Amino acid sequence: MAAGIDRQYLSAWKQAATHAGDSEPVQIWTQDGTYGGLDSGKLGIWGTVVGVDFDMCIADGACIDACPVDVYEWIDSPGHAASERKPFMPREPDCIVCRACEEVCPVDAVLITDPGDVEAAMAGADAAAAPAITEAVATEGEASAEAAATVAAEPAIAAPVWEPKPDVWLQRMKESLADANLPDTGMAKAKPLFKEIRKETLDSLSRGKEFIALVHNDKCIGCTQCVYFCNFASIDMIGWELETRTDAFESKKALIVEDTCTGCTLCVFACPVEAITMEARA
Repeated sequence: MAAGIDRQYLSAWKQAATHAGDSEPVQIWTQDGTYGGLDSGKLGIWGTVVGVDFDMCIADGACIDACPVDVYEWIDSPGHAASERKPFMPREPDCIVCRACEEVCPVDAVLITDPGDVEAAMAGADAAAAPAITEAVATEGEASAEAAATVAAEPAIAAPVWEPKPDVWLQRMKESLADANLPDTGMAKAKPLFKEIRKETLDSLSRGKEFIALVHNDKCIGCTQCVYFCNFASIDMIGWELETRTDAFESKKALIVEDTCTGCTLCVFACPVEAITMEARA
């Protein structure tokens, strides 16, 4: 099974082309620096902050559904072996680095890089890969050296580029509904509007590594919605002693883990009682 997107592609791959985005061009990366177009069968990795290995992508669509700010949309890739459409990122600058799309990709074809880390990633910081073949220890004369040379000369067996998940039932359902003229459901109509409202809300918040989420304990109702939305396990639920008019009781309250909070603001949006705000780190 493929290991997923090359996590060092920003330094190890070459910039081959660009594709027009809504406000900025989207970079296309390939291993040899060549690119023949969407119908060429060799697509490489698209995006810099939002990186998707198009040759590995199976068009599951989970990344598009997971993105809270509508970064992605479908683009056709006719005749491609893995899938004939890909999740293009025309609104890449809108990415809030929540990594929701990275978490849900079934073939690990997505890699999100914080905009502040892009320069270092392109320079190869923390990108040194372990050598594929360890140095042989000579034991007796030339025989050991020849044996080591033989092992080193053997070509590595290439892993398959992609491996589809078992979804026969889903394909049959799609085929059966392909020609059906079905009306849009209420949720289908509401989803674009909901995403736009959410994007406007997130855009109005201070976010990024210089900020951290802060929970106001007097407002928190312990619903755990923030825990569910956090993609970094940066929120714990802990016990707090609270008093009412008649008795004392213990309630769970959200607590932000400072070391892993990325300042993405999803918890702020998720909170139903506005108990979380973004504050500048000290």
